[in-house]
Order: sequence, then C-alpha cells, then structure tokens
Amino acid sequence: MDWQKWIQQSLPRTEIMRGGATVWPKGGDRLIGDTLGPVMHLHDHASEIFYFVSGRCRLQVGDTEEYFTAGDFVLVPPQTPHNLWNAGDEDLAVFWLVAPHFANNKWRTEDITRTEMARRVQRIRPDLEQPLPSDENVHSRLIGLSAERPVNEATGLGQEAVIYIHSGTVYVRVGKLGGVLQENEFVHVPVNTAYTVRAHIAPATVFIFQMPAERKRQ
Repeated sequence: MDWQKWIQQSLPRTEIMRGGATVWPKGGDRLIGDTLGPVMHLHDHASEIFYFVSGRCRLQVGDTEEYFTAGDFVLVPPQTPHNLWNAGDEDLAVFWLVAPHFANNKWRTEDITRTEMARRVQRIRPDLEQPLPSDENVHSRLIGLSAERPVNEATGLGQEAVIYIHSGTVYVRVGKLGGVLQENEFVHVPVNTAYTVRAHIAPATVFIFQMPAERKRQ
C-alpha cells in the first residue's frame, strides 16, 4: 500500500466524530498529525477504534501492554488509558475514529485513577462470523457484499457513519453522489443521509461505523 497516498484521504471533524488515516513511519517518533505524541491518555465519555492496516503496534493499555498486527481491530472504551508505538521495522498504518468529538476535551493525560488504569480494550480479528466490538458511541460492523444484494441504509438525526472498504471493490452512494472505492478507501456519511453499498464486480467486505450506535434502516 502507498501510505503517502492513503493518508491523503480525510474525514470531517464534527461534534459527533473525528478520525481518519495516519501512519507512524519507520524511524519516526509519532503518528503523522498527532500533536499529543506517544503519551498515555484517555478519552472522557468518548470511545476510540483502531484498525491496523500494516505494520506492528505496541499498545499500552493501563498497566499492561498488547501487540497488534495488520488486520487487527480494537475498541478502546471511554476512560481507558492507552498509548501506542510503532513496534516493527516497517511503517505502521492505522485507521482510527473517536466518538463523540469533544473539541475542548480531546484527551486527558493527568489524574488517571487506579480504576481507570485497570481497564482494558476489546480486540478482534475481524471476520464475517462474529460481531465486532461496539458500544453506545460507535457501532461497528463487517458486512459481506455481492453485486446483487446491496445494503441500503440511512443515518438518523444526530448520527453519522463511515464506510471503510475492507476487501474488494465497492460501489458506494452517499446521498446523491456515488462512485467506486477500492480496498482501504473510506467515505463519510453525514447526518440524516441515505447510503448504498454493493460489491462492484466480485464479492467484497466493508466496515460500517455508526456514531452513535442507534441507527435507522431504510
């Protein structure tokens, strides 16, 4: 994957969410665009997800450490202290989301309690046979697609979504705009907007992240 091209994709920062594509380059000292740097922190009343696209990650979670590789998915619940590093000899590419987005309280680095240090993340190797870790802030799904059976849904009032192509080539329509997306490309769905996803030619899989969890189906 050409990560320099991959991180040019962007997502809007709204009251509901923030996130996108980032990389810790080989030999670097932090994730690109990370103003905080590798510092233990937590998100008050907000959840975070990580999907590791390439490389190897060392994730400090409270008073423990875990390691992740490409294809791993992680949900960091609210008030769970965490910190990550590139633990490999290659670039570490990470897709992430935080919801909701509190512009005046993005993270907390001080006054972390023993109870908070004892909290843990939820991790999974995504497949179609089991649900992804979710909570009231972020509802995550991995969906299998075919060209004959599209998924037609809509965000509700006060809700947004992100569609991330996990594998294959997918036709995506958001509102009145549509196009074909490739593996590891993604798109934002605004509040109260209909969207359609279907496999372009061969079967494909997509992540759909909905924030907050309640959703409206068409």
